[in-house]
Amino acid sequence: MTESAAAPVTADSEQRRVRRRQSRRELIVLAAVEVFREMGLEKATLEAVGERVGLSKASLYYYVRSKEELLGHVVVEVVRAQEEALSELLRSSIGPEERLRAFCQSHVRIICTDPVGAVSARVALSGIRDDVVRRPLHEYMARLETILREGMEAGVFRDMDLRIAQHSIIGTLNAVPLWFSPEGRLSLDQVAAEVTGLLVDGVRARRPG
Repeated sequence: MTESAAAPVTADSEQRRVRRRQSRRELIVLAAVEVFREMGLEKATLEAVGERVGLSKASLYYYVRSKEELLGHVVVEVVRAQEEALSELLRSSIGPEERLRAFCQSHVRIICTDPVGAVSARVALSGIRDDVVRRPLHEYMARLETILREGMEAGVFRDMDLRIAQHSIIGTLNAVPLWFSPEGRLSLDQVAAEVTGLLVDGVRARRPG
């Protein structure tokens, strides 16, 4: 009697498995965004997210361990989008003030136009910090710190506590989706420019006299 051998795990099959898992997780994140927007961060449940993608809560645990981790994946998606939008511009030779303006305006546009971004802003303001989101958030904040530090060293920005400056800027930007209305007097680009101007003015070095 011959035992049937399991199919060997090859590099190609493992890559396909990883891609399928990643693809399913992306669908789960999009479903989560819908649920979080409809039910709010507090009332939303993994069961509700699972129903949107046809998975039981037990099956959902294969992709995410908790609601906090799922919220982390939402934030990661937005941070990646922001990094992609900024990467080419911030590699150019523009000065610190122009780089800070680009950083702030890009941040506002993404969190106000992308449904994932709007939920992400609320997650950031809620104080949830799952391990999934720690590294990309740290890298994103480090990018802002670099802009501010280089501006200070160049004499463009005033001396300041970088940690306070970072969190004040990000907190202000993340609050925009909470009050911005597309039907309001100003367009999103105008609002982004106005908020950015206030933030840049707040860190700009004061000229004598």
